[in-house]
Amino acid sequence: MKLISFGIHLPVMGFVRGETASREQIISFAQKAEELGYDSLSVNDHIVFRTGWIDALSSLSAIAAVTNRIKIGTSILNIVIRNPVICAKALSSIDILSAGRLFVGLGPGSSKGDYDACGVPFEDRWKRFSEALEVIHALWNEKGESESPFLDYDGKYYRLKGVCIEPKPYQKPRPPIMIASWGSEQGLRRVAKYGDGWMASAYNITPDKFREKWMLLLNYRREMNKDVESFENSLMTMFGYIDNDKEKVQRMVKNVLSPSLGRSADELNNLLLFGSSDQCLKKISLLYESGVKRIHFWPVNNYLQQMEIFFKEIAQNFD
Repeated sequence: MKLISFGIHLPVMGFVRGETASREQIISFAQKAEELGYDSLSVNDHIVFRTGWIDALSSLSAIAAVTNRIKIGTSILNIVIRNPVICAKALSSIDILSAGRLFVGLGPGSSKGDYDACGVPFEDRWKRFSEALEVIHALWNEKGESESPFLDYDGKYYRLKGVCIEPKPYQKPRPPIMIASWGSEQGLRRVAKYGDGWMASAYNITPDKFREKWMLLLNYRREMNKDVESFENSLMTMFGYIDNDKEKVQRMVKNVLSPSLGRSADELNNLLLFGSSDQCLKKISLLYESGVKRIHFWPVNNYLQQMEIFFKEIAQNFD
């Protein structure tokens, strides 16, 4: 059993406006990740952004067809602006097309621009998200022979009468659901209630804070009489660039990542994987000691080269 598993984000985001990955780049990246031995591939979701962004579900469908073993999933998918019924249908289909390799990371997102563009009130996102989670769980619930497969749901934001999603996902009873949270009490309780695991954001949490929030989350699971042994966690959006050239690395933080995220270069440099292999290995070790079970690396440049460096010089130290 590996000490920690490593996934990688597909390059669906352009770090400079006007730049996006091509079909060939997306496919070669996915196939290279599988060849190297990465645990999983993930896609993040934005409808509008300050740079280009290839659609998450479309990207997953494409890589499902050109890979065979590697897990694929969302990290996260905004089921509020997209609608949970549509998401349940699309995700079920991707699970079938990938022969059961899908994991489902869900959240309401943090971008007001996505909500404004889709005509959904941003201030309602958390209440809508809780209902949307209930809808997806109910649509994917395995019914007994005496139970109707048709769902009635009467919520404040979603009202369904006699709805049935067919076919069901390939995995039974459903793909694993990971819930996103930056670590608020209410957010972690939502993760504990609805999730099979927690998706944390690498550029929004320190190793010490991760340990604190993870312990709190497990306590919430126990309070709810839910299993903690199989409960998962993943640290997503671990942006980085690994190189011994300090000046080159700092240019990647300052000139590439910082403007695309709208975050300070110093903050990003401290939290993420920028530096030499030894420096990045030390950061990963601290996260492992804090209880992190899976990390998804996201190179900000030279994707194929960086994913190979990360896997061979860092990830394999945790086999």
